[in-house]
Amino acid sequence: MELQDALSTLGSVQTFHVQDEIHATRENEKSLFLFTEGNFTCIRASDGLVISSIHAPMIYGIAECLRPRGGWFLKAQELCQGRVIPASQAFEMFTEKQLWQSVAITLSWYIQVVTYREEHLIGVTAYVMVRNKLLELNLLAPETRANVNVADYIQERTQLAHSTIMAILGELRRGDYVEIKRGRLMGIKHLPKEY
Repeated sequence: MELQDALSTLGSVQTFHVQDEIHATRENEKSLFLFTEGNFTCIRASDGLVISSIHAPMIYGIAECLRPRGGWFLKAQELCQGRVIPASQAFEMFTEKQLWQSVAITLSWYIQVVTYREEHLIGVTAYVMVRNKLLELNLLAPETRANVNVADYIQERTQLAHSTIMAILGELRRGDYVEIKRGRLMGIKHLPKEY
């Protein structure tokens, strides 16, 4: 909250449309983004893998501006506005107002997101990946979930073959573990830990 308040008067307000890509670094320009509303997907630039779904309020771009590598970007999932702040101006203000501890806390949250994702996808079976993504999808609000195709959601976040995902979902449906109608997750009854 402290960082959001400090950044709330810097930079300029910009409108972002559905599917707009938001990059913290472009050519010689580095920017932080302050969002007080909106839903986004965090995408790995090298292959388009969806790392996570993120909801405002949030600050994006600190890590990328400190250590630029163009590793990931945000994609807007709905129309929203955000404040675009030159990184140099933001970093100067962080120093002036002694906010680097708050920056460290914010960055630790991003580390947790990436760690959580790695726990669910690295060194586990295809079934465990699908199971984890079903549980994650089930946490979304019903009205949001109603607009999400289950197989697409899983494939974007795991890069498993579509046929593998459909085979596992088919088994779970036949076993009456999940309810899926017209490609949408209606509910989960119980998911076995192992396939």
